[in-house]
Amino acid sequence: MEVETDVIAPAGQPHTSVIWLHGLGQDATSLMHVALRSGLTGPGSGVRHVFPNAPRQSPGLTGGAPARAWFHQRVFALDHADLPTLLASEGALRELVAAEATVVGAKRVVLAGFSQGASMALITALRHPERLGGLLLYAPYLPGELPLADTRTPANSDLPVWIGQGRYDWIVPHFVGEWIRDLLLSWGHAVFWQEYFDYPNTHEPFAGAATDVRAFFDEVVWGGGGSG
Repeated sequence: MEVETDVIAPAGQPHTSVIWLHGLGQDATSLMHVALRSGLTGPGSGVRHVFPNAPRQSPGLTGGAPARAWFHQRVFALDHADLPTLLASEGALRELVAAEATVVGAKRVVLAGFSQGASMALITALRHPERLGGLLLYAPYLPGELPLADTRTPANSDLPVWIGQGRYDWIVPHFVGEWIRDLLLSWGHAVFWQEYFDYPNTHEPFAGAATDVRAFFDEVVWGGGGSG
């Protein structure tokens, strides 16, 4: 499976690539606004932003026309996924990660995702054979069909992970984000957990998180050295 991508590139040679994975029913533009708000774009940022578009392969919220999705899934059955479509997306994203690694090096590739995109980012990163730079997940969850605990690679067994979760998210409930946090902690990951209370009953990509996303890059991805 091939995915179409949009790219926001800095002037000159980038030193970091961020691959942004949108949620079910969305497209790449939904996360372009997040990248812009985070202060990680611009000619001098040194950050290359890659926005893949998932194929149209899942029912819409009302069962109408097919919606963009990383794997076939019904929105109110987050614990179930169609495994063949999930694995096909993982394969395509692994190739995309490898391509970005040729530009900046694998340890400077960061995966970021929202909702179903966060699930896909988590699965792809922890099963990737080379060490990556980090993970940013907003409203993440994991379907039960993939045995992630048994298929993780040693390279990313302690990858640092930032997790943002809306306290009143009605699609991905707060306790689901907490469960992902505690699971990753039990596996030995450094987890940076942030809750957001100012966006009640919404399921919005990285709502309220722009400053915290930038801080994760400054403190973890770049080790306190900023973009330089």
